[in-house]
Amino acid sequence: MANPLLVFRVGYMERYDGVDDIVGGGSYVEENGAGGEMWNFHEEAGRCYGFVMTKDTTRKYSRKKRFSGINLKRIDPEVQWRENQELPDVDIVYIARRPDGGQVVVGWYHNATVFHKAYRKRCERPKMGDWVGLDYLCEVDAGNAKLVPEGKRKLVVPHGKGFPGQSNVWYPSEGNPEAMRFVASLRKYIGSAAGATVQTTHGKLGGKWGKPNEDLITQIEQSAVQTARKHYEKQGYAVVLVERDNRGWDLEATKGAEVLYVEVKGHIGNVIQFELTPNEYKKLKLHCPTYRVCVLRNALSKDTALEIYAPRAVGEAWVLKRLDKPGELRFNEQVAARAFEMR
Repeated sequence: MANPLLVFRVGYMERYDGVDDIVGGGSYVEENGAGGEMWNFHEEAGRCYGFVMTKDTTRKYSRKKRFSGINLKRIDPEVQWRENQELPDVDIVYIARRPDGGQVVVGWYHNATVFHKAYRKRCERPKMGDWVGLDYLCEVDAGNAKLVPEGKRKLVVPHGKGFPGQSNVWYPSEGNPEAMRFVASLRKYIGSAAGATVQTTHGKLGGKWGKPNEDLITQIEQSAVQTARKHYEKQGYAVVLVERDNRGWDLEATKGAEVLYVEVKGHIGNVIQFELTPNEYKKLKLHCPTYRVCVLRNALSKDTALEIYAPRAVGEAWVLKRLDKPGELRFNEQVAARAFEMR
């Protein structure tokens, strides 16, 4: 069975790999001189993170009129979708209007994951040339992100009622035979070798034949644990490593009568996404006042950044609040719990 397919209309660029010249992109780009799509084919730790400006025309005076996200009910109306719920295995085609006229396909994601009516947040890195507003509403393995070289952008996208271009997100309608014929041509096109795979800087966390790169994962974990350990020792805590004891945390930091239970998560890149095991999530809630989650971004580079979060109950949900400055991680509760930054 074919993957669901979405079409995103973005501003026109050559590379989509950071700040560069952009043509079109709508009123937001005109007002701000930049747009989140600038990074749609920028690889980070083996992943690409996709952006398109979305609008909810039913919310005339709401701040959410922009950034309304993707409505997954348009893909599967039978599911009771919750905000921020994920749908994997979606094909996303990016189109843009060339400076000399005409909409063309500029690239695509295969087997992407899309979030329901939500954007997640990417922390900016000014030293790396990142823009301040790095939000995303889908993500994909960099090996499944294909950018069509500028000289080969030949597939013209029809325009008019029922076709892409009336809004920035196009949900193909099975009730439109002409649109379905165009979708068939899109599927054939993205199944060809027309696009160039995004090159990775660090390589994937997976090794040959999809097996995990255990050495790289171990390096990330060790870097994160040692950084967290040094942080607490500088604060006057006596630190003991208990990561192999299955207690639901990695470190115990003691200062006088105070004992902190510290779980450590490391990332090779700058995007925060991690899972808590059922045991870790249970202990986080049980020891809420003294439980800490330390997150190390860019664990194997000189541009590392350790952030410390504490759990807080918000109604029936749980979040992680950053302790040194404003910041919050939210959870998607499934069998375990997965955390990520939200806009």
